[in-house]
Amino acid sequence: MFETFLRAMEQKSATRLEKTGSASALWFNEWAKLGLRAYDPGNKVVFTSAYSFPMEIVEAFDAVPFDFELAAGTMTAGPLGVPAMSEAEDRGYSMDTCSFHRAALGASYLDYFPKPDALITTSYYCDGKVKTNEILAAASGVGSLLLHVPAAVTAESVAYVSKQLREITRAVGEAIGQKPDHDRLKAAVRSSNRARKSQLRMLELLKHCPAPWGGSQLVGFSINSQLFTGNEIRERLHDAFASEMERKIEEGGGRPERHRLYWFAWIPTYRSEVFEILEQRQISVPLCETFRLCWDEIDEDNPFEGLALRCLNNPFVGPGRRRTDCLESIVEDYGIDGAILFATPACRQSISGYVLLKEALGKLGLPLLVLDMDIGDSRSYMRGQIRTRLEAFAELLDG
Repeated sequence: MFETFLRAMEQKSATRLEKTGSASALWFNEWAKLGLRAYDPGNKVVFTSAYSFPMEIVEAFDAVPFDFELAAGTMTAGPLGVPAMSEAEDRGYSMDTCSFHRAALGASYLDYFPKPDALITTSYYCDGKVKTNEILAAASGVGSLLLHVPAAVTAESVAYVSKQLREITRAVGEAIGQKPDHDRLKAAVRSSNRARKSQLRMLELLKHCPAPWGGSQLVGFSINSQLFTGNEIRERLHDAFASEMERKIEEGGGRPERHRLYWFAWIPTYRSEVFEILEQRQISVPLCETFRLCWDEIDEDNPFEGLALRCLNNPFVGPGRRRTDCLESIVEDYGIDGAILFATPACRQSISGYVLLKEALGKLGLPLLVLDMDIGDSRSYMRGQIRTRLEAFAELLDG
């Protein structure tokens, strides 16, 4: 079922890409094609958490990465999400569990997903994906690998994480019957460094008023595009979006803006009116915290140490001030007037920072709206309540 969905997505985006050449069409087309490769019986498939695990390591093998959370998010944006979640719920999984994880487990039980040859995830962001990774591994009869990342950035923690990355690389090779190609790993690191430069270019363009891009597409891209980290596809996507932004700026395009918001964490994947309401009130979202760059270029001759340091510097690892220390410069550089924290219930590691975020923004004289919505379960979406809260926040900004 999910394979059929991806095939339709690939065909539709290919038609749009041929007609318009748009960056978003290229993104959706590459996303669908990569997902379809995971169903090819001749390919080795590595389930991974692309937004937290260093994808360059997967690029060192002739294997296809598949992120069960991002795939679940794609399903919950369409008709497959609710049936998959219902399947998991019927098997005893509570609705308090993250909707992405319920959808992923249900998809596994319904045989929507490809069969993994190895599964990898990380200790940070949430405990739910760690347990889901273990359950999917047990159901598939393959091993589950976990990268543990401590809170402090020290010489000892860098050595500890880099050692784990070496061990995981070896374990993946054993699971899929391949030796890691260290030249491919170095090439993947070079690609990541180039993509980092093009992302810096995009971040500069997003400072422009009115914003040449942003909103839900920016937040979605900031997360989903990490599946291509270490692959030249991500470089192409960055260049395509940057070129579109430059053209829009040169042509004087962009929606009228009365206010500009900074977006914390995730977005709802199902159809909602959140960003439509913001657009109606001429409120833009030119930046989100998941698109920030918090790492330096990586030495391709010492890839494991550089990748370890990138993990350790993730804003969702360690003290909560990592999410707030940069706020003053962000507000100044991007002309921010307020912020929204998307508070999906299961993401406790994100919403637990509410007080810290509110206090930091308050010191800058800016308001914060906590938007209580589930990330992937449309059954809990309360349209009227969300509109009321967004309209009230817009009035606060106007005042």
